[in-house]
Amino acid sequence: MRLIAQDCHQLEHQKGSHGFVVAGAGRAAVIDPGLAFGFDGVIAELRAGEATTGPITDIVLTHYDIDHAQLARRLQEALGATVWIGSADADVVRGRIKPKTRLRRVLRRIARVRLPDGVRELTGAGEIFPGLAYFPTPGHTPGHYAYQWRGVLFTGDAARVSADGTVRDFYAPLIDDKPVAARTVRLLADRIRTGSVEWVCSGHSPIARTPARTP
Repeated sequence: MRLIAQDCHQLEHQKGSHGFVVAGAGRAAVIDPGLAFGFDGVIAELRAGEATTGPITDIVLTHYDIDHAQLARRLQEALGATVWIGSADADVVRGRIKPKTRLRRVLRRIARVRLPDGVRELTGAGEIFPGLAYFPTPGHTPGHYAYQWRGVLFTGDAARVSADGTVRDFYAPLIDDKPVAARTVRLLADRIRTGSVEWVCSGHSPIARTPARTP
């Protein structure tokens, strides 16, 4: 694992998207563990990092796309951790809501995400554990969530992130609801402008340090 900030690391061996680990208050969370075929590398990395992070207690998902969430079930079975996902995205995975984009409908037929028993569904805003906040960032998917650990903001695929920490719209073919996604980008930009965010960690853009915190 690569250190980003105190008690915050980036996974180096997962597949599909960027994944992260935060630890504190006697808990440790994996954020977006990635594709299922990355299991061996991720579990080895997490086991090797336990001396620093402690055992993983939680797996938190920004959204249900396979490149972020497919590994969650198998990782939960191996670690006994609690899995968290936005309620609306859980309904998509269960088939109660149909994916809106053509690409997601195709992917659903090829490779599915399976939720473990006992998954915890997120609504509104709150904390996974003390210091790890969550808040809704819909648009890319209906139940997309972002997380913040101290000065580190995890945006998933709610936005693309530039090298200076500014955010902009994600790729249009992958957005479920463009007006809602645009409002989410503005919400993230406003949060970054408050000065509470030092690092922005997204699903696919390089990790960025915000201008206010850049030396």
